[in-house]
Amino acid sequence: MSFVHAEGGGKVWIYHLALRQEWRETVDSDMPYVHSTLGRTLAEEGFIHCSFATQVEKIANLIYRGRDDVLLLVIDPSQVQAEIRVENCEGGDDKYPHIYGELPRSAVVRVASVPSNPDGTYDFMGLL
Repeated sequence: MSFVHAEGGGKVWIYHLALRQEWRETVDSDMPYVHSTLGRTLAEEGFIHCSFATQVEKIANLIYRGRDDVLLLVIDPSQVQAEIRVENCEGGDDKYPHIYGELPRSAVVRVASVPSNPDGTYDFMGLL
């Protein structure tokens, strides 16, 4: 699947929320990233959960709220060898990108800490 903006033809990044320790272990081991979502691995889930820019904040506040160790991985889909499907596995209208395989570290073009607000929600100003 090609990830291109309809207007202007620019590249569309996809995003994954990771825990600082899991990303550090990936970098230190020099292995691909294999975590799907909070508390679940690629092997357990079958894919790595990702989001488009318009979806990241909603997912962060729904799944990771209150944590102070959340990182935003900015992913170049063209550098991912595994299949990426844009789908909704749980019903509803929103479709999310899912990576059906390992995420190579080379596909991660930027890693940023996600600052939290006093109420435990997240501030993505300047991150997307």
